[in-house]
Amino acid sequence: MKLISQFSNKYNNITYKTYELENGIKLLHLDNPATVDFDFALIFKAGTSFEMKEGVPKGTAHFLEHMLLNPNSTFKTKADIDRFEQGNKDRPAIYTNAYTTRKNIYLTCHANEQGDMRVLDRMESLLQFPKRKFSNQMEKERGIILAEKSRKPKREKDGYLMSLEFLFKDIQDEFAYDVLGESEDIKRITIDDLEKFYKNRYVSGNTVIAIQSNGDLRKSLTNRIEEIAKKIPLGEMDNHREVELENKWRVGTFTEDRANGVSISFIYYDKVDKRIDYKKYAIEYIYGRLLDWLTFDILREQMSLIYDFSVFRIGNMSYDYNMNGFRFVTEKEKVEKMLQELYTLLHTTSFIFLKSKRGKEWFDDVISTYVFPRTTKFNEELAENAITALLEDGEIFNSNTAVRIAKKITISDIKEYLTERLEMKPHIWVESDMTQTQMDILINNSPFSKKFNRV
Repeated sequence: MKLISQFSNKYNNITYKTYELENGIKLLHLDNPATVDFDFALIFKAGTSFEMKEGVPKGTAHFLEHMLLNPNSTFKTKADIDRFEQGNKDRPAIYTNAYTTRKNIYLTCHANEQGDMRVLDRMESLLQFPKRKFSNQMEKERGIILAEKSRKPKREKDGYLMSLEFLFKDIQDEFAYDVLGESEDIKRITIDDLEKFYKNRYVSGNTVIAIQSNGDLRKSLTNRIEEIAKKIPLGEMDNHREVELENKWRVGTFTEDRANGVSISFIYYDKVDKRIDYKKYAIEYIYGRLLDWLTFDILREQMSLIYDFSVFRIGNMSYDYNMNGFRFVTEKEKVEKMLQELYTLLHTTSFIFLKSKRGKEWFDDVISTYVFPRTTKFNEELAENAITALLEDGEIFNSNTAVRIAKKITISDIKEYLTERLEMKPHIWVESDMTQTQMDILINNSPFSKKFNRV
């Protein structure tokens, strides 16, 4: 196991160490003096966005994740798994879990640090695919997944899924459906589908390992990790399908009969850079805080138009782009005024504020929160969240670099970013109990439509 990079994060006292194992798998170890846990994750570039590429039904990745936690050749029954994972007076319990996203499958295990070797033993067992045994367990698991699916609305009644179709249909369809698949997809998944997806995706190039613990990894642990990693077949990292997403004026609507107000989202695509642009990252943070501040102060406190205003940045909906923007909910009779006042706030008030003495004091305060962060709640998923960037040929975020660059940012940088941002055409997604025509009229009568919806 070769150390290839290391830095000590001055802002959370954690040392980030990246290793390369003998078969090329990257491992991130967070040496965290504040923990007594041993957190371990195997992460595979095997999310639902690869199902179409592999020619398997939608929901196969999630189904596979379920199957891997079932009894296998090492732990032959559920009782065997329970006995191994349970603790007693002499040993800690271990907690195994798994989850699927559109990009990855995560296999995780957490325990007190004295249970670290048992964690590794349990994680090793999850790399098996005993086809005959899984075949016998498959219908039981299918029933569980169908029950899980039954908790969700029908596809056409699910505002979230409809928003994904609005954004991605016929552009990147692999990100436009439910991770579970639809019921008809779940019913037709076969053991051969699971095996095909497992064999094609579970290779060394599509794998990273994340660990969070206190202190250096001792030799017995690193040797055991190398043994486990060698059970993952050698293979190159599989590249995702490249797409081009364009910011353009589009309005999508969803009628939700139970809605009490009108929810409006402004959504923008932002091309992902392989190397982190720390200046842009900090400016986007400050921009978000600016919108939080002004909308709370003016649209809520002075005008009573909204309760809250959410700025978001989402990185798991595309390999090539982040999605960012903002969302708010208001009453039907206030939509027209809200859109007018929001337009004025963005295009006029924000610049006046940034030029003012109060705006300069606000800017210094926001930079202060970036430079002097407070202690955050312990996050057992910190390592696995950090290392997934390596599965996309990216880099691990370094707070030291981020703060050093943030200190150099000026109000002029924020004004320049804001000016450019306000010329970007938004995708607008609206949810309410109104008809599509009624919602379209509201948006098309707004100053945003007058600016961007030009024939």
